[in-house]
Amino acid sequence: MMKQEFSKERIVSLLQKSLEADPRIHAAWLGGSTATGFEDDLSDTDIVVVCEDPHIVFNAIENALPVIASVSHVWKVEDSPWKNFAQKFYVFDEGPETYYIDAGVFQSTDPADYREYFNVERHGQPVILFDRKGLLQEAAASPRYEVVPSADLKNFVARFEIMYRTFLKESLRGKFIDSFLFYQRLVMMWVQLLRRKYTPQKHDFGLRYIYRDFPPEEARLVEKYIQGPDLETLRAQARDVRRRVLELQKHEGWQE
Repeated sequence: MMKQEFSKERIVSLLQKSLEADPRIHAAWLGGSTATGFEDDLSDTDIVVVCEDPHIVFNAIENALPVIASVSHVWKVEDSPWKNFAQKFYVFDEGPETYYIDAGVFQSTDPADYREYFNVERHGQPVILFDRKGLLQEAAASPRYEVVPSADLKNFVARFEIMYRTFLKESLRGKFIDSFLFYQRLVMMWVQLLRRKYTPQKHDFGLRYIYRDFPPEEARLVEKYIQGPDLETLRAQARDVRRRVLELQKHEGWQE
């Protein structure tokens, strides 16, 4: 069979057709940049499927893809943090070098197990491909929102002070690697505070999506802080990060 021209649109159409053809597969949706509205030419395809047996889904995907592209690498995720969730990534010989498919399978048919993915503030608006039994509609009707952990600001700042002093000590000893380890922790602790301020539903996203989630000036500061070229610069920037953490502690919304 002659291969079709490679395109993300054709791949999504092929995946939808192949998965929907098997009655044992209950539902599928697109997440990632498609859901958040930030999809561009460099984006991958994130597809999430509901099926008790993930092998059925992966077999359907792997049997369908050769019509469009040759799979060169498959990464089977062995340590997924989600219960009853299987995941594979597919890389191709054809198409953009940046492209891959991220395919996840929920083995549970309880809508409560994937209500999180209908939390628009956290994951965007899922694009439902099909939903035989209304499982996704039920999940979407009662999305699960994050309960942001309470913050003991006094203890947080005390921890920050220990990290800052440890960084300072190692930097004055001239140990770049040890210094940089603690410097990164300082920056990440500051980012944690900014996450709580700007995107509490993404409080655990770390550095991901900062350019879209933070005001431009804050994103530029984070970028600046992680580009420090030498210990003297890191010390100066660590002092600046420290000042900003202490300022945030005084912010009205952060009082205990």
